[in-house]
Amino acid sequence: MERLLVAGNTAEGFVNLFGDFIAGSRTTYLKGGSGVGKSTFIREFAKRAEDLGYETIKVPCSSDINSLDAVKIVGLNLVMLDATSPHVFEPELYGITGDIFDIGKHLNPAVLAPKTGILKELIETKKQAYKCMYNELRCVNLQYQNIDNLYNAYFNEDKFNNLVKEIFASLDLTCADSKIKAFADYIAGDGYHNIVNEYIGDRKVINICGRCNFAKYAVLENIASRLDKKKVRYESFYTILNPQKLFAIGLKNVVLVCSDKGDGFDTDICFNMSKVQGDVPLLLEHRHCINYNLKRAGDYYMRSRVAHTEIEKAYLPAMDFAALEVEKQNYLDNLFHNY
Repeated sequence: MERLLVAGNTAEGFVNLFGDFIAGSRTTYLKGGSGVGKSTFIREFAKRAEDLGYETIKVPCSSDINSLDAVKIVGLNLVMLDATSPHVFEPELYGITGDIFDIGKHLNPAVLAPKTGILKELIETKKQAYKCMYNELRCVNLQYQNIDNLYNAYFNEDKFNNLVKEIFASLDLTCADSKIKAFADYIAGDGYHNIVNEYIGDRKVINICGRCNFAKYAVLENIASRLDKKKVRYESFYTILNPQKLFAIGLKNVVLVCSDKGDGFDTDICFNMSKVQGDVPLLLEHRHCINYNLKRAGDYYMRSRVAHTEIEKAYLPAMDFAALEVEKQNYLDNLFHNY
């Protein structure tokens, strides 16, 4: 897979899985403010590796899918990571497991100082926009919980257990190539995006269908527990709408994915659907609220991006990019020479 969402703006706030992504790798931790060139340096790091014939895995920024937060060079097991807030990291063993590359030292404080007031205001605007976005996503999660509660009144546990056994028996239990943890979706200015298909590749897809999220999540959690007991390695994909719940599981030859529709195993058989029909007006109302809250989450996301762009504009004139460029190229030359 070419890219992974290793962090997400979720119903529980900002959640990152970078610990698993960088584990066992030698990591360059980038430091510096907005607009100083961290994402650009990460792209140059990736291109240098790709020009040498190495495979890379790119990690888009959770707040800007077109920007990069990290790149891993698979063949060399090297990582470059934006280690500034909100995902602050340091080397465990400096000089052995990683290095800090401080882009911020090329900033001129004298140029920034007159903008202190506006920068504080913009940072606070951005912070409050994120808080509002998280609240909207939390509302989405609560609406889904209400839908689950309506369905659960008519839940049949025996049918559920039989369904899980049937699904597990159908699986090819060949291990995944690597134990990946990532998010399968993200929120942007134009709304909610599900990118789980990017992780599937040429593997067979098994859809876990149904109109109740609780049942679909429970199926995947049960499958994951069985895989753990058999010590089968698998990929775990989560959703920003409920970041503690598995949204998809990847094995070497097959991926199980939560789905609202499509061919696959239907969890609706675990409920008395004739009784659910009486709650259809309420269910439709909750679905309407979900769409509304997702739209507002996107609106607050855009508010944060506007503030972020203005922050970058303030930092750009204060950067000595010529000096930074020399240091970057020397660093990459030494890094790839050693590895």
